[in-house]
Amino acid sequence: MPKFTCQAEVHGAIYIIRTSGYLDESGGRVIVEAVEEAFPKGFRNFVLNFKGSPVINSQGIAQIIELTEIVVDEKKGSLAFVGLNELTAGVFKMVGLLKVGKAFPDETLAINELKIV
Repeated sequence: MPKFTCQAEVHGAIYIIRTSGYLDESGGRVIVEAVEEAFPKGFRNFVLNFKGSPVINSQGIAQIIELTEIVVDEKKGSLAFVGLNELTAGVFKMVGLLKVGKAFPDETLAINELKIV
């Protein structure tokens, strides 16, 4: 499995993070840091695209849960998840991530939804 990386892109008022590689605890921390860097710039709405990370381990999931608490509870922002495969979608649903963020089949739909929020 390739080393984890993530790339950020701005789309209007929405901050998009695309991941690639095996998402474990350290990868999760990279995502959290990317989101925290966006807050001072005024961003509160995030699209997390996991298409390039078909495997997310339990520590990676824990980091994403922590991230949702920061974005949704503390910063009153919103999250959209893109690129979830059948396994990761099931895990996200099981741990309650799909109650605080919504899954979308592609970035365009996620961006359009977050523009309304």
